[in-house]
Amino acid sequence: MALFRISRRKLADYYASELLAGHGDVAMQLAAYLMETNRLREVELITRDIEAALARRGVVVAEVATAHSLNDDTRSAVVAYLKGATKASAVEIKELVDPALIGGVRLKVPGSEMDATLKRKIMKLRAAKV
Repeated sequence: MALFRISRRKLADYYASELLAGHGDVAMQLAAYLMETNRLREVELITRDIEAALARRGVVVAEVATAHSLNDDTRSAVVAYLKGATKASAVEIKELVDPALIGGVRLKVPGSEMDATLKRKIMKLRAAKV
């Protein structure tokens, strides 16, 4: 049985709506559709499209990278900052621990990135010396 191709944006809009409606089983449906239509190589692009669709609906998915795990107070402060900065009604964070960052934080939200890591500051100092 041949399936018709659905645009990434329509997939993202549908998936975001289903997630916000509390239908967690939609992930399996999306995975099955992508496998059936040989579109697994688009997973990262579709994920970004879903995050953008969620952001349009007031739910921001942020990637937070730090050198060490966030404690509860810091996590709450990051969520509060992102709510204010993005005007989102809800913020979901994906935490990444990267010891190479040395310290500080890197925040990525759809369409924007803030890098306040020590690694970045050191690299900027090195570049300024040259």
